[in-house]
Amino acid sequence: MKVPATKPYFSEDDINFITEKFKDILRGNSFLSTYKHVEEFEHKFASYIGTKFAVGCNSGTSALELICRAIGIEGKEVILPSNTFIATANAILNAGGRPVFADSTDNMCMDAEDVRKKITAKTAAVIHVHIGGLVSKDILKLQNICKESNIHLVEDAAQAHGSSLGGIKAGAFGIAAGFSFFSTKVMTTGEGGMVTTNQSSFAEKMKSMREFGKVKTDIYINYHTSIGYNWRMPEVAALLGIRQLEHLPAFIKRRNEIAKIYNEELSNNEDIRIIYPEENSENNYFKYIVVLPNHDRAVIHKTLYKHDIQLGGYVYELPLHKQPVFGWANNLSLPKTEFLSAHHICPPIFYGMSDEQVHFVAKTLKEVLKNGGK
Repeated sequence: MKVPATKPYFSEDDINFITEKFKDILRGNSFLSTYKHVEEFEHKFASYIGTKFAVGCNSGTSALELICRAIGIEGKEVILPSNTFIATANAILNAGGRPVFADSTDNMCMDAEDVRKKITAKTAAVIHVHIGGLVSKDILKLQNICKESNIHLVEDAAQAHGSSLGGIKAGAFGIAAGFSFFSTKVMTTGEGGMVTTNQSSFAEKMKSMREFGKVKTDIYINYHTSIGYNWRMPEVAALLGIRQLEHLPAFIKRRNEIAKIYNEELSNNEDIRIIYPEENSENNYFKYIVVLPNHDRAVIHKTLYKHDIQLGGYVYELPLHKQPVFGWANNLSLPKTEFLSAHHICPPIFYGMSDEQVHFVAKTLKEVLKNGGK
């Protein structure tokens, strides 16, 4: 049995809706780049998350850089988890800031107490990453820490569409949040991103910056008040997003059903530690994460691949402070991050995955571990 790492889902109704609307655009009855469908997607996404505003753009990376530029971090420090994708750090660097790496807790999310220790007079913001879609209770601690220190709390919610804690969705805890709609995400537009915020001034500034810093003034179209880039979202991406958003509750429900089967199969295995979501939370299960403390993760990975099982991408296999590109941080010690990054795997999970496939993956993993990775 072959099990891919992930697979997007579009119903036949979705395909018909998207193609018919796109045909209308191609016939010249609308505009190809950011226009009415992006505006509709922004409105619906903000409403779903529970914020007043949303700003569509071309990637989750762009979303984070828009936030960093809007809050003004040039020449300042921003604390982020080392256990994240490089885009989080890139957004800080590209906006003129300096990344400061923090350790994680047992759930692979950033440790609020380590953040507290690293705040200085130069700290402008903290970027908390909802790793794998899990909303950690540390986000509540970080809200208080940032308020006490008079700095911004930003969410990297690239993986957390629909996840929540205490009834509050990821994307509504901080001053602003960046989402990704990359091809592997729980909901996708192929490429694309979104910022959510309750600050109207931020939303307007980011809408300007996503189009070269333009501000329409009288008859002038090319009137620039800030440095921006071409971060626009295409209309066809918004069409995909509108339909995917409608399915998001069903996507999350099915992923939780799959996670429940994994839990039942794997919970009593001494070689496996499952990372569970927090109490009073909803996890979108972008990733189902297990820690293998007693085995060589690379061997397990390669053996599962031989059994036609493709693991989901790691979150993350090598933390940022150990990446060659950040050589200045390579001597930093973040023990929890280093251990979890080196010892976890993410079994496949996606909306169209069958129960049979889930049981096959779980039973194969247990057998491989029992045989010492062979």
